[in-house]
Amino acid sequence: MGSLRFGVLTIWLSVVSLPVAALADDGAAALLPFQGPQASKVRQTVQKGLRVADVPMVPLKRVTATVKKTKGYANQAGKLEASVLVRTRIRRVEGRWVANTEVRDAKGQRVEKLRTSSSSIARLSNRIVGQLMKTGRMPGAAAVTAAEREQEPAPPTQPRIVVRPFTGAQAGKIRGAAVRGLRSEPVELFANKQFVAKARSLGAKLDGDGGHIAPASALAVSGLIEGDVLHEDGVWSAYVRLVDGGSATVISQHFYDANTSAALAKSVQAGVGSDFRKDIKKLGVAVPATVPIVTATAVTPAPAEPTSNQAKAQVKYKATRIKEERPAAVDIEIAFRLVHRDFRYEDDLRGDLRDYKLGVGPGVATKFQYFPGAHFTAGVGAQFGIDFEWERLFNFDSTRADGATFPTESQQFLVGLRWRYPTGRWEPSLVVDYGVHSFRFGVSGPPVPGEDNTAGIPSVKYEFLRIGAGFRVGIGSKEQFIVAASAAFRGVFSVGGIGTVQWFPEAKANGMDAMLILGYGLPKGFEIRIGADYRRYWFDLNPVAPDPPYVAGGALDQYWGFSIGAAWRR
Repeated sequence: MGSLRFGVLTIWLSVVSLPVAALADDGAAALLPFQGPQASKVRQTVQKGLRVADVPMVPLKRVTATVKKTKGYANQAGKLEASVLVRTRIRRVEGRWVANTEVRDAKGQRVEKLRTSSSSIARLSNRIVGQLMKTGRMPGAAAVTAAEREQEPAPPTQPRIVVRPFTGAQAGKIRGAAVRGLRSEPVELFANKQFVAKARSLGAKLDGDGGHIAPASALAVSGLIEGDVLHEDGVWSAYVRLVDGGSATVISQHFYDANTSAALAKSVQAGVGSDFRKDIKKLGVAVPATVPIVTATAVTPAPAEPTSNQAKAQVKYKATRIKEERPAAVDIEIAFRLVHRDFRYEDDLRGDLRDYKLGVGPGVATKFQYFPGAHFTAGVGAQFGIDFEWERLFNFDSTRADGATFPTESQQFLVGLRWRYPTGRWEPSLVVDYGVHSFRFGVSGPPVPGEDNTAGIPSVKYEFLRIGAGFRVGIGSKEQFIVAASAAFRGVFSVGGIGTVQWFPEAKANGMDAMLILGYGLPKGFEIRIGADYRRYWFDLNPVAPDPPYVAGGALDQYWGFSIGAAWRR
């Protein structure tokens, strides 16, 4: 009996003395049901990605069925024979997908907490897989070991830059824009997480003055990008600075502002690379240095010695105000136009009225929008401006059925106020204009007894109040392609010649217009634009009883236009 007890004790000691690390290699990984929008799709993609990386995985259907029947992470791991449990929560935040992932061991204890984000579900799933592999906790995979994570990076061949966390509202968003803007520059972007880990291993406090010097020297970091984001009086602004990795010196600082956080991010991304390029180049490529680990031993302070002002850290401050991030203050367009007109009566009871059709009439047009506040601010003051349009068809002759010709002219002008709300690449707008649109016929010649020297078609002169809305959007990585559209109602309060006693003195009308423009951006703010537009006026002619000169229930006056021209927007 004694020998039997001894044998059992020996076996028990052998089991409990197995290395804890081996537990991570036994069993498989199980993806618990993910939570949030697109969770099922992300879960399936992560499962496939881990399998490709040779991680043994518990089938998803089995995991789902077990979780429904079993409570508690430890019990679930036991039922699934899994050494690792993974659960992820998906959220949609400001146009980006965000994933918060928890990794638990076979005992149900949380051992890792991960977070990542992306603009697409596919990239988000791939990043989750990458994070899980880097933890070194995935069973049977060629994961990164702790020793490998501790390895120092290879010496840099380009200036090594760390983009530190920004401060203020929307700081993460603006920092991300700075990172994207620096990716195309001749620099090596070093991960801030690794920089922080190195600082901790050296006992350096990054929140203190010069606390970054020790880890920067050890990692051969040439400089750090820091930033502060502000939101005051409706204006978003950011101060972004370059700090020398080997000292507390601010090498340079640049200022950016915009009326929205999205526009500010766009401005930072577009300008940060070129703004800091020369100063980063001056810092050069640093050489890794051996830095002693800071310990908690007592240090006897040396006698204080006077230092000169020159020996103190000097801060070089250079702020550059970026003008490009403000919305355009001026938009001028000159175009060549082709116009087609179709005027038709409705319910012509006597049959003595003539319709009119203009095949194609050439002309010119100009548009002018001016926002004076945009010279000084990106806020509310830059949203209100002046709106002006003018067009004229070249003089031409209209021909009657009997061959008689009549000089014809047409023009339009609009003047009013425009409000816009620039937000990133989009610029929606509202407009209120006073406008006049005329189409007039002259006489064929001097009066001759027995001959009609008039065109037999009434002239029109629409005076109206125009209220409309529209938008402009830049398309493409550099927003070189432009699409603009608008629609407006024309409240007509005068119709011109058709409303006189010779025609329909009680005539009433209203109208509308719509427009679409496609453009292509050129350097220095110039653009090439082509456009199509449609104008429509509808009449209630109201013939005057008892003996009206003409009788018709209504009329429809339509204009189709095509334009091609050049513009300058700055």
